[in-house]
Amino acid sequence: METMESEDIVAAFRRLAASRPPDVFEGALLVARLVDPEADLAGARRRVAELAERVALRRREGRAPLAALRAVLFEEEGFAGDTESYDEPPNCSVVHALAAHRGLPITLAVLAAEVGRRAGVRVEGVGLPGHFVLGGADVPDGQYLDPFDGGILHDTEALAQRVSGIFGTEIALSPEVFAPDPPGAILRRMLANLRRSWERRHRFEEALAALDCAEALEPGDPTLARDRARLLLETGEPEKAFRALETARAGSGEHGGAAPARKIFTLGEARSLLPTIREKTAEAAERFSRLGEGGEESRREREHILSSWAREMAALGVEIKGPWLVDFDSGAGYYCWKHPEASLEHFHGYEEGFAGRLRLQ
Repeated sequence: METMESEDIVAAFRRLAASRPPDVFEGALLVARLVDPEADLAGARRRVAELAERVALRRREGRAPLAALRAVLFEEEGFAGDTESYDEPPNCSVVHALAAHRGLPITLAVLAAEVGRRAGVRVEGVGLPGHFVLGGADVPDGQYLDPFDGGILHDTEALAQRVSGIFGTEIALSPEVFAPDPPGAILRRMLANLRRSWERRHRFEEALAALDCAEALEPGDPTLARDRARLLLETGEPEKAFRALETARAGSGEHGGAAPARKIFTLGEARSLLPTIREKTAEAAERFSRLGEGGEESRREREHILSSWAREMAALGVEIKGPWLVDFDSGAGYYCWKHPEASLEHFHGYEEGFAGRLRLQ
């Protein structure tokens, strides 16, 4: 059986990124090789083709497209989410999911979408904060197929309740959140899931390999450069970490700061810490604004203020996303605050960023 080194997988992702749009299932197979270098990709393709033929047969027997897909994958095969070992790296692999009939929401959704595509069932991935479902032309309006929940159809209200449970507070999901995700975004999310799973196990070399693949899909992303800095610090390579952090600053227009340590916050913990962050940020922002544009000396002082503020924020465990902008990592996405907001009232997923943040209820 063919074995792929991480360098070969990164090169394959670069080739995949050159196609427009990239093939999501082929990218997912590469993610599976990051999990297991000896994963049987050819066998996975054959298994998906077999499942698709069974779906097509149900359609020829008179089943509606979505009903045929649900019958084969969820009634006959019993695919569902892994609730016992949710965060284990194998759950990020479609090859593992095909064998175990279990996986993460996005892993199962990508698998179901590929089976559907081959059988002529029109479904598309919809990335919600902390969850992933399927919509599309063959899914009833206002409803979404949840592969993690055994193929049940949920409406937007039920999904908002699911996301609220993940984040620990009531959340209203705007209509824009239910737009289908582009193929590249789906693959980046799969890689981010795997990277965080490796990080939680202190397997930082594997996490860096997943990051390399994400950068192959999205060259020059400053967020990925910042993540690289943090991982390189964990592997004991501070000089490389510093260079990665400089790349992140140049790409995002940020100044100062250090690669933050990863800390997970509940909403209550984040809100308890906010008064300290607000006080420190308001003071730094006021000193910064008093300097004005000025000359070289003023510029150096402004940079010093930003650097000192960023170090204070990193010491508190929050992630610095820009001047006076911080995120609290919830483990499923970020609670987001920007000076001079009076309270912590927004969140966004790991991939959406500040522009995609939503209001907490």
